[in-house]
Amino acid sequence: MAVQLPSEVASHAGAILFYSFFCLASSFLLMWLVWVHKERTSYVAILASLTALSTLASTTQQINTIVNWKDVKTAQHANIVANVGNPELNITGASIGLDLPLFYIQYYTYSAESMMVLFWAVELAYSVFQLRRTKYHNLPLGLIAKATGILLPVIQMTVLRTSAAQSSTVGFMILADIIIIGSFFLGCILMLAILVKYIRSRSALLSWNVPYGQSSTAGTHEPPTPHSLSGPTRLRRKNIYDNWLVVRFTIAFVALGLFQLVVFFFQLRAANSNNKANIPEKPDLSASKAKTDFVLFVPGVSGSLLIFIVFGTTRTFREYMLNAFVPRP
Repeated sequence: MAVQLPSEVASHAGAILFYSFFCLASSFLLMWLVWVHKERTSYVAILASLTALSTLASTTQQINTIVNWKDVKTAQHANIVANVGNPELNITGASIGLDLPLFYIQYYTYSAESMMVLFWAVELAYSVFQLRRTKYHNLPLGLIAKATGILLPVIQMTVLRTSAAQSSTVGFMILADIIIIGSFFLGCILMLAILVKYIRSRSALLSWNVPYGQSSTAGTHEPPTPHSLSGPTRLRRKNIYDNWLVVRFTIAFVALGLFQLVVFFFQLRAANSNNKANIPEKPDLSASKAKTDFVLFVPGVSGSLLIFIVFGTTRTFREYMLNAFVPRP
């Protein structure tokens, strides 16, 4: 099968595809690190898995676009002509065929990531302010929150595909963005409270110690390194978090918020042009259009690299990777 992408765009698309695979590898590396450190249900593990899923869907979409460029753009143009005014076009960018489920997979991860970050912010705030235990403390609230963050966006994506949801532009857009916007708004409130607490502690020259994650260190085995295969010993498991957790989390939160603003901006722009007057007579198969389309893949896949840089560079993980990948003399 001949590749349909214009030849003058091949190097451009290839570079972005290579970058996407690099980002995907960083997600897999972080997933491996949390796996061997027995933090498989942690927020870091879930975020790494979600970004890996999103990046995998994006790379698949890129490959499909490279191979079937003309067919994809022609089908998208026909989809716009046939469904002009449908609010689904505002978020999917006229995706159809294989690209449509791949888009919804990525959009699902955006909503799920937003909820995970919100629930993590709640747990961090609980830890930072050292709130008193309640009668509900013994309930597995963390697992319930994580399950909700995984399952609720599935329901959201399913409802978005129904004709009833797509019959109202306002209702559809609210449904599409309510999880992302709501999570970001509530998360901002929590992050401001945490940062105010941090600034006040530093101003008063008080020690800043966030006990989050420390409860998992007692009475467990330290994960074996690649150079210590004599079996596990009764050592305390190394904490995958460090004293920079709040700073790391803030960086991730701000980056996620900026990405969500970009997504929302493109949705508004698409909504304003979703009418017959803005439909071109024929699909745009130019090289400049192809370059623009591939550039738009970059923000989505960069989440994988960001999560690794922010949460995969703690001392525990750095030491483990050093032992695993750097040969000893």
